[in-house]
Amino acid sequence: MFIKQCDDDNSIEFLHRTDIKIEQIENVKIEIESKAEMERIDEKINIKYCGKPKCEFLFAYYQPEQETKANMHFRSFVNLAQALDRTMVLTNVGSSRINSCQNFTFGFYYNIKALQDMFPDVKFISQKDFQNWLKERRRKPNTEHAYILPGESNYKMELLKPYPDILRTKHCLNRFDFNLNDDTVFKQFYTGKKFTRDPIKHQQFADFLVNNLRSNIEILLTSHFVFHPLFPNVSSPIPYANHYFDEAAKITNRIKPYVAIHWRMERANISMLNECSNVLVKRITQLRESFGIKSVYLATDYPIAGGKTQSQTFHLLTEDHHNAMKLLNSTFNVNTWASSNIFSSLRNDETIEKEFLGAGMPGIVDKLVCMDADYFLATPEGCGRAQSTYTTMIIDARNASMQIGERPQLKNIVNRWIKSPGDEEN
Repeated sequence: MFIKQCDDDNSIEFLHRTDIKIEQIENVKIEIESKAEMERIDEKINIKYCGKPKCEFLFAYYQPEQETKANMHFRSFVNLAQALDRTMVLTNVGSSRINSCQNFTFGFYYNIKALQDMFPDVKFISQKDFQNWLKERRRKPNTEHAYILPGESNYKMELLKPYPDILRTKHCLNRFDFNLNDDTVFKQFYTGKKFTRDPIKHQQFADFLVNNLRSNIEILLTSHFVFHPLFPNVSSPIPYANHYFDEAAKITNRIKPYVAIHWRMERANISMLNECSNVLVKRITQLRESFGIKSVYLATDYPIAGGKTQSQTFHLLTEDHHNAMKLLNSTFNVNTWASSNIFSSLRNDETIEKEFLGAGMPGIVDKLVCMDADYFLATPEGCGRAQSTYTTMIIDARNASMQIGERPQLKNIVNRWIKSPGDEEN
């Protein structure tokens, strides 16, 4: 007599039953055989997409900051995927963001081969291939969700009431054919206060996070609102795709020798903007005389192409901002990404054209042009946001180049055109 039960709670006990018809037994056999066949098919699909009979993915579907910081955060989650031995999903990009709602593949911003070289032990899969895997699967994979927040006196983890509907609508997870429902485990982590200031505490949190995310669930969904790396050891930024270097080279070859100015007007002292512009004009004039600087290139969050500002956090735009920019433009022939008509061959595409309404593609080109400049001036205190990851990335690249002699044309690493106490020439 057939003894095995079905997997669900409504399974029929067959042992010592006399009221079971042969047809019912055959139907249960077919159901079990069908499940076994689905398992075999799913194993083949898994091998196709992740190289082994069971896939275990980490999908960091949302990074809360713009591209430069998002680059850093994404690397944190690659570190997490490596620690958990999970395949990392290369989340889509666009509008200076890395998140699942964007239209472009990860390779639209970044060099995936270079990323693989940085993390040789991590397997990667594009968001599109991840979605294809989900579509081909006979059984929907299960998920677990982890959200990481700063704060609390010490690191900790708590279980939350599931909120799958918010994720589906706000983060476009309705586009993914996995099980995300009220049975999904939702974990919320807290880093502890100022956890990155002490390397020991930083590592303790990282270990705690890894240990509490080990599971055999097929898909680990992750997001966060932490503004620092999750792991103490931070790798170098993910290199950009080759087409950005090609586009930046067109500009630098045309305008060199040149001074590049990164003027991030966000958070400027409005009453100082006129002075900021006047002093900048004088400083550029001095540089042209001292170093034979030929051209001026401006990277800015000011809306040089019209419309909105180039930063999603820069909202207060006044007549003082406009006047400061008018003074600079009336004194010099200022080169920008807009005047250089970057990626002109691609801009007939309406989706790509939207990239130029924000800091996505233009912001990357600006960064590369600033890295190569003969002389680099960054925003001083009072004239805007003087400290940012974006500026730091430029400074670090110039410093590294100067150390190894990679860019012999560099006359400095960085200077501010208005000095603050403690500023040094370098």
